[in-house]
Amino acid sequence: MDFIIFGFMDNFILILGMYFSYTSVEYYLEKYFDNIHADKLVLACVSAGLGNTFSDGIGFLVTGNFTWMTLTIVGCLIGMIIIPVMQKIKAKR
Repeated sequence: MDFIIFGFMDNFILILGMYFSYTSVEYYLEKYFDNIHADKLVLACVSAGLGNTFSDGIGFLVTGNFTWMTLTIVGCLIGMIIIPVMQKIKAKR
């Protein structure tokens, strides 16, 4: 039963994070950049990365280990560097 609860909470938090980050990222891009038409795939990737970061951060927050939480969040954000790299590779084609 513990793993069912863990799986539910992990995906629940991940999906909440992704949903709210997607709407926020899209809103702020349109608000602060003129005539920007963000690629939906990029928005989805950024939102998935932020949702996963949020989910992982909450996972470590409940353990009370703030060092691991901080390092995990930093690692997740560093991992998102692949998004602009992939866009540059895609643009060269």
